[in-house]
Amino acid sequence: MSLIPNNYHSSWEKFLTDEIKTELNKIEIKIGLNTNPEHDNVLRFLKCDLKNIKAAILGQDPYPEKGRATGRAFEVGDLNSWNNKFRQVSLKNIVRLIYKSYNNIEDYNRIKKFSEIQEEIKNKTFKILPPNEIFKSWTNQGVLLLNAYLTVEPGITGSHIKIWESFSVELLNYISTENKNINWFLWGKQAEDKKQYIKYGNFYISRHPMMCSEKYEDDFLKNNCFKETMNIINWLG
Repeated sequence: MSLIPNNYHSSWEKFLTDEIKTELNKIEIKIGLNTNPEHDNVLRFLKCDLKNIKAAILGQDPYPEKGRATGRAFEVGDLNSWNNKFRQVSLKNIVRLIYKSYNNIEDYNRIKKFSEIQEEIKNKTFKILPPNEIFKSWTNQGVLLLNAYLTVEPGITGSHIKIWESFSVELLNYISTENKNINWFLWGKQAEDKKQYIKYGNFYISRHPMMCSEKYEDDFLKNNCFKETMNIINWLG
């Protein structure tokens, strides 16, 4: 069984050299079968057309809880409605920044709490696709939702970082060389550290969406990543 999906897109052909395939075989042995996300979704990004990517959101590593990681950064696999209870603060703040961007809010203190946005979603005064649909919509529109480190041992955050480190560098280098027009969203120190391997592109850099505060000059909720790319991606889905 290979990590490489059978139906990978031809735009990745040059990347998938014998050396890369050998490296992936070694990685597959190291991570084993008990991993997040499930085996078939680890390299799901290879199914997209690299030439069509307009924006790339770079996460760190997948959610450690079983059933949450999907192979798309920040997507919560068992979340079907924005009005369900969920713990992932980063995703809540992503929705808050999308709300801010589409409502042209400039004052940080006027950014609504996620609970208030939930009410607007419930009342259909703020229309955004549900969480089990929106990430697919973004992918179809040319958004690459990529984790720098593509698997994690269930229950242990960051457990496979060293395993994927070399592959991650080669991957980011290839993506940015083959498609020089990508808008890169680098949220948090871990993602920002990867900028040195991204040769070309337009960069939006901020603190991680997990912890937001007006006191930070580079706070996530002050970032214009969604606002300045609304002309090419419908972030509402």
